[in-house]
Amino acid sequence: MRHWPLLLPLLTIAATAQTNTSARRAAGTVTGHVYCADTNTPARMASVQLERLEDVEDRGADRPYHYSGPPSGGVVQTAFDGGFTFSSVPPGSYYVVVSAPGYLSPRANGDEFDNAAPQPPAGQQPIVIPKVNVQADQTANIDVRLERGAAISGTVRFDDGGPASGVHVMVLHRRKDKWVLSNFTSVIVGGNMDTTDDLGRYRVSGLRDRDYLVMLQLSRTDLESRGARDAGLSGVERSMLRIYSGDTPHIGDAVPVKLGAGEEHSGADITIPLSKFHSISGVVTAAGDGHPINSGHLSIEDPRDKEAVVDAELGSDGTFHLEGVPEGTYTLYVRSPRDQQFQEVSVGNRQTITNEKTLHLYSDLEQTLKVEGDIPSLVLTVTEKSRQRAARSQ
Repeated sequence: MRHWPLLLPLLTIAATAQTNTSARRAAGTVTGHVYCADTNTPARMASVQLERLEDVEDRGADRPYHYSGPPSGGVVQTAFDGGFTFSSVPPGSYYVVVSAPGYLSPRANGDEFDNAAPQPPAGQQPIVIPKVNVQADQTANIDVRLERGAAISGTVRFDDGGPASGVHVMVLHRRKDKWVLSNFTSVIVGGNMDTTDDLGRYRVSGLRDRDYLVMLQLSRTDLESRGARDAGLSGVERSMLRIYSGDTPHIGDAVPVKLGAGEEHSGADITIPLSKFHSISGVVTAAGDGHPINSGHLSIEDPRDKEAVVDAELGSDGTFHLEGVPEGTYTLYVRSPRDQQFQEVSVGNRQTITNEKTLHLYSDLEQTLKVEGDIPSLVLTVTEKSRQRAARSQ
């Protein structure tokens, strides 16, 4: 007598094993080394990632970098001999994107890819990212050489001579008649975003040869408790001030720094002119009953280029305090004003989290503001959106 029922599970197991074997075989390996072109030595602990060509090309020339999830195979760091390995890589064509402090990388500078338009200005080399083709059950080998980039360094001080330590330093370059961030931080380990040291010194490296603006961000952030049991602290940005090379808070008045290929440009010092600045304090209230609005964003923008000079978040009591506003006429904005309620929710093991619930939404506010000195008690009023709709319907 034949035992057919036993044969079916055996066939199923064999088919499953064959499927798993095929799945394992449908992948390849990428290995290689990264070298520093200026020293001919291994690029140790550099970051390497693979990106499918079709994923990158679909982003278009106007979006040279757009985060679309973790890169294929993750991000690996090179060994002391500069070597790296990606295993179990699905077949296809990939960019091999490498990043190391001080060296040129398209991710660190927000540059276009070699197949993107428009092309770099005359005299500049295009950004060429190495490519590798991966086949099933095959090992693809590729070596990458990194070119050292240019660097900007200097010291930041207040106009009373004190060093400005802990200040965020960024650089911007022109793209389509607009200044955009150059030291762009992506999923690759590292990046050029820097802060000044205890003496106010900074250095931004790994830059291409072109014109740059140095931008400082001075942020004052408080930590507030917004839970009934003080379950946690929430950061509230009280004031954010930007200063550009040329010692000015206006990007339109900034002085560019021109860098040559691999140039070390020192002495790009910046003085923060605190003595010429004013402060603006006040509260944002609801038009209906005058209660303070406990959430929203406030900014003062230069009407010439619509760039923010100073901005801040509203405190839980509706108050704000903007620092570093020079004399002039500005456009003041209150954006996304709303009443929020903060509730504690128990999640077990005696742990709680704070949930935010929006109770009322208000319309944005825009008004002209002339600054000739400190403004200590500015009251801004916003209208609830539902009330606006009711008024229009009458």
